[in-house]
Amino acid sequence: MSALNEDIFDTPPEKSTLPPKEVVEEKEEIKPIEEIAPVEEKKPTKGKHKKKMSDERRAQLLENLKVGRERSKIKRQMTAAAKKIDKKNANKESEIQLKEKILKDLEDSKTHNQLNEEIADLKKKLKFIMEEKEKPKPKLEPIKEEKPKEEIKISPPLRPKSPVLPIPEPVVDKPKVRCYSVMRGYYYA
Repeated sequence: MSALNEDIFDTPPEKSTLPPKEVVEEKEEIKPIEEIAPVEEKKPTKGKHKKKMSDERRAQLLENLKVGRERSKIKRQMTAAAKKIDKKNANKESEIQLKEKILKDLEDSKTHNQLNEEIADLKKKLKFIMEEKEKPKPKLEPIKEEKPKEEIKISPPLRPKSPVLPIPEPVVDKPKVRCYSVMRGYYYA
């Protein structure tokens, strides 16, 4: 054991990994450490990381937004003006349609009067025809020649000597075919 102890103490001591101690002189004043705000580390997010928008790009997007709003305002004003015009035109169109309807009714009444006149004419003609049919016509009888009637004898139908039976047709088995139906499923027909 003694040999082991000697070997241990003979080896030089290892250098320590600790930083060397600072020597503070008493003359120097110890300055307080400025408080630094703790830095919050952001947790990594899933998905794409967005790049920060440059000022040029932001200015361009704001300009596009401004132009778009101006255009939409102009379109809204145009549609409002068009609706006002349509309302005025609708009133004019309704007046025109009313006039056309009145004219059409007048034409219909004219055609109605014409139809009434035609009906009256047809009634007169029908009355005249009915009077003509009611007048008695002289009856003319055709001359009839008398012919002697011949008597025709009809004999009863002859009965067959033996009963005739129909010949049965031979029964042929059809091969079974596998069919499918939604309601019945698979079956053989």
